[in-house]
Amino acid sequence: MKAIDHVKCCFTFWRPSVSRRMTLYFVIFGLLVFLATTATHMLAAKKHFIHSAVRIVEHQIALEQKNSPPDIIWESIGRERPELTALAQMLSSVSSAFYAVADMVVYCRQAGGKQWQRLILDENQHLAERPADPATVASLERQFIRHPDEESFRFSLSEDVLAAYIDITRPQDRHQYFLVFDIDRAGFAHMISRRMVRLAIVTATVLLLLRILGYLFARRLARPIEALSQGAAEVARGDLSVQVPVTTHDELGELSRTFNHMIVGLREREQTRLLEFELEKGRKIQEDFLPRQIPRLPDWEIAAFLDPAGQVSGDFYDVFPLEQNRIGLVIADVCDKGVGSAFYMALFRSLIRIYAEQLSPHRPENMPAPAPGTTASVHRVVQLTNDYIARNHGHDGMFATIFFGVLDSRSGQLEYVNAGHEPLYVVGGDGIRTPLNPTGPAVGLMLGTPYSPSYVELARGEVLMGYTDGLTEARSPEGEFYSRSRLRTLLTKTPYSAAELLDKVKASLFNFVGSAPRDDDVTLIAIQRAAPQI
Repeated sequence: MKAIDHVKCCFTFWRPSVSRRMTLYFVIFGLLVFLATTATHMLAAKKHFIHSAVRIVEHQIALEQKNSPPDIIWESIGRERPELTALAQMLSSVSSAFYAVADMVVYCRQAGGKQWQRLILDENQHLAERPADPATVASLERQFIRHPDEESFRFSLSEDVLAAYIDITRPQDRHQYFLVFDIDRAGFAHMISRRMVRLAIVTATVLLLLRILGYLFARRLARPIEALSQGAAEVARGDLSVQVPVTTHDELGELSRTFNHMIVGLREREQTRLLEFELEKGRKIQEDFLPRQIPRLPDWEIAAFLDPAGQVSGDFYDVFPLEQNRIGLVIADVCDKGVGSAFYMALFRSLIRIYAEQLSPHRPENMPAPAPGTTASVHRVVQLTNDYIARNHGHDGMFATIFFGVLDSRSGQLEYVNAGHEPLYVVGGDGIRTPLNPTGPAVGLMLGTPYSPSYVELARGEVLMGYTDGLTEARSPEGEFYSRSRLRTLLTKTPYSAAELLDKVKASLFNFVGSAPRDDDVTLIAIQRAAPQI
């Protein structure tokens, strides 16, 4: 912040801000302290003045009347009283900048009488008798006559004059005597009027100093708050790279650190939200890789189920026509989990479909023919997929267990390759007839891996049931695996249809798992050849 900006900020009182409000409070507090200090000083000056005056009066009167006959003051009317003149001069000498003795009078009441007489020094310094002031008499009556046993010195306050009353009556006097002197409070106002310019300059200087000191003090306190406010505004505009400086070790510094931690949390939350958004997009794209509609063949029922453990899955199944009355069947499980396996799932699925098109005599014109000297068979499709993955993506260490088969719907003949996948089961009326065990290693592990085809024929009424290891490795709340034996026990019962078989397996699985979390995807596929008509 430039110096000119500090000057503008310091003297633009009309613009609201935290620093200006704090500065205003600082000025108000300074003025209150100034006024309180001045008032305290005035009270102390008054106390000192009155006590000094009282001590002078008492001391001087005691000296003058020590060896004097009774009622010496009354007997001196019409004559000079040098001691009273000296007393008046002494009282004038104790005047301060705030207070001054305006007048000194002796009030006297004769013994047995009710009237008060006022004794003053005239212009010739003679003690003269004058009519008593009713207000002063009333004050005397109120303060001393009604309460004779209290202290001998008191004072009363009128509009402009503070009057002090001292009982100077001696035990041998027959009359009552009171010395009254007025303390003029107008001296302070007179001093102000005479020194108005100087006072105005001093006041303006004090206010300026208070403003500058208050501004510097407020800027020090308000700077972290302003930084937080500016940072919050940047965050509101969508900038999550904001970090406010931590300049103190107090509550404001802790607030700044908490704000920075909050921004880090917001960034992480925003990244998580974006990742979830991308995962949701990936899930929808992955759903598009699954067959939207399973082909319908006479006398055949095909059902499939996929339940990902997360938003995206590394499992997949596929059912696609190759030629008239022939379909390709795939169930696979890509290693690992999450987004990486989901991407490879799409790649494996696409490669199998592309190479499988070479099996069809009705392949598209842009589909290359099989290489010379080779035959387009099931094992060749798996081998080409394996070589592509191992050659181009072997450094990623990604592989998949794949069951790929081609089913002739007329004869029920199934040519297949089980590349390291879980065994599929051919289930008949008496339970499992035969398992389709692995015939080769997983796809993508090593370039040039040979794969051999196997064959099985599905009789009428039989069901071919496939699954991924997410089924057998699912755990119960107690940590027990679902296991293959539990699945085989379930398959000993006569199935009603492919869809009913999958429903029974799903119900058994979810009842077994209960509320326990699942770590892997579950994919099921079932193909049933219709039973003969009776």
